[in-house]
Amino acid sequence: MGIQDPLRSTVRDSISKCKYAGITVRMITGDNAETAFAIAKECGILDENLPKADIDQYVITGQKFAELSGGTREV
Repeated sequence: MGIQDPLRSTVRDSISKCKYAGITVRMITGDNAETAFAIAKECGILDENLPKADIDQYVITGQKFAELSGGTREV
């Protein structure tokens, strides 16, 4: 058995508008990368024709994001 939160009705349109404006949209997840990949495809972040080698540029785990951004700091 599995559960899935449905996408909000405005998500696909918002992502489309961002892409049209030249913004590169990324999926950052604290969850499983495979789950994030499926959601990124569903909401239009990933193009169906995206080469597999490029997927990790668009679907980023929380751990990888922390590495790329220098981690988190307490203020």
